[in-house]
Amino acid sequence: MTFEMSDQATILPTGDAEQLAMERKGLSVSVAAVFIVGTMCGSGILALPKALVDAGWAGIPLLIICGCLSAYTGSILGKCWTVLRMRYPQYSYFVADPYPAIAYRAAGKWGEYATHFCIVATLFGGATVFLLLISGNISNLIQSIGHVNMHACYWIMIIAALLIPLTWLGTPKDFWQAGMIAAATTTVGGILIVIGLAIMEVDGPVTHNNPSFSGFFNAFGTILFAFGGASCFPTIQVDMKNPDKFPVAVVIGIMSVLSLYLPVSVTGMVVIGDAMKDSNILNEMAKGGILYTVIILITSHLFMAFLIVINPINQALDLLFKLENKFSVKRCAIRSCTMILVLFVALSIPKFGVILSLVGGTTITATNFVFPPLFYILLSRQKSSADAHGPPPQWSKEDWDSGTQEIGEGDEDYPQAKRPASNGPSDIPWTTFDIPLHVKIMLIEIILVGIVGGVASTYSVLASLINGSADFSVPCYANWGIADP
Repeated sequence: MTFEMSDQATILPTGDAEQLAMERKGLSVSVAAVFIVGTMCGSGILALPKALVDAGWAGIPLLIICGCLSAYTGSILGKCWTVLRMRYPQYSYFVADPYPAIAYRAAGKWGEYATHFCIVATLFGGATVFLLLISGNISNLIQSIGHVNMHACYWIMIIAALLIPLTWLGTPKDFWQAGMIAAATTTVGGILIVIGLAIMEVDGPVTHNNPSFSGFFNAFGTILFAFGGASCFPTIQVDMKNPDKFPVAVVIGIMSVLSLYLPVSVTGMVVIGDAMKDSNILNEMAKGGILYTVIILITSHLFMAFLIVINPINQALDLLFKLENKFSVKRCAIRSCTMILVLFVALSIPKFGVILSLVGGTTITATNFVFPPLFYILLSRQKSSADAHGPPPQWSKEDWDSGTQEIGEGDEDYPQAKRPASNGPSDIPWTTFDIPLHVKIMLIEIILVGIVGGVASTYSVLASLINGSADFSVPCYANWGIADP
């Protein structure tokens, strides 16, 4: 099977894949787009105003460019998964780790290991940031309204305890309401932030100094983090009713995210300017009804986004420990241990700005801007099954019967009739595609820009940590008496 792939084209399902899309349940395009909004918007909408101040006026086009590139590379990642589903029919069923599967089929074991590492580091860092933001927002809200001055480190532990049972849920289709709530709350919250900033009175004139090298690339890392949802994209795509339409969902989702980021960040930059000192824009707003409402909305979003972000890590652990694709005591125990580790890191680094910039410049750069175009190019070079990495996926009858296989039997969303008939060589023709030269050049440019920008951003963060200029604080367990971590 051969087809032509253009820059705008999406691989459409044919034959059995089309029939399977009609029979299976799953997320629609609109719900998948909402999940993307819910996954990405939490920390970005709070941290980007300070990032734009640090980056200067160049931060505005940089934000737009990063958003557009994220939408494009996200759609490319979706096309990679569609290629795999066409080449290996077994992937039309549930797959616990789709992004590493793409990496393995495209680049071999090194790609799989690198992708696993980057995904875990990205999502773990994101989950830690979300936990810190939730705790800080609730601490500020309780202190402002209830005049209860409890140390924020205690709130980190309380929120972690509340989140643990929620992490026991299965996959995004098991808690699709979380994506809906996260997207709705962050949209309303973003509008209220713009209104609150617009009517806020600022002492003295607003200034905008030229950015330093370190400040600009630290901000670049924060901007990259704000679009760091690619690690979750394949997991969402697998749960779609028609996974081949994911590129449409990712473009809609990221453009919606960008339409929220721009007004909030630009308004904060224009209204407050260099007077902005805190990485969380909520700490710069005037106290009152608007601020309290925004805190409640954004914190609700972060609760839901936390569940989406940590879920791929939990699914990978389920696969590692060969857990059945259903609720169990062992699943609860393993996922609780993951949450305890997130809690430890949050207590160790109670200021989220450092995590934001460091993860943004390293693993998010890889998963968002380097791996998708690289794997897409490598898949296009495989003109026959002999060029592919590894044999076709194989499962024994015992795997099917026990329910421990990577692609699950017994789930009503995946009809039994569509199970692979055997583990032998597939009789489906090998799918090949060609990338036009101008598209290939653009993909290579994206890879190079991602590498250069990521290295510069990471260097800036590490340099600021070494020279002491980073916004760093004492770990909670080292000094519980500090006024505010």
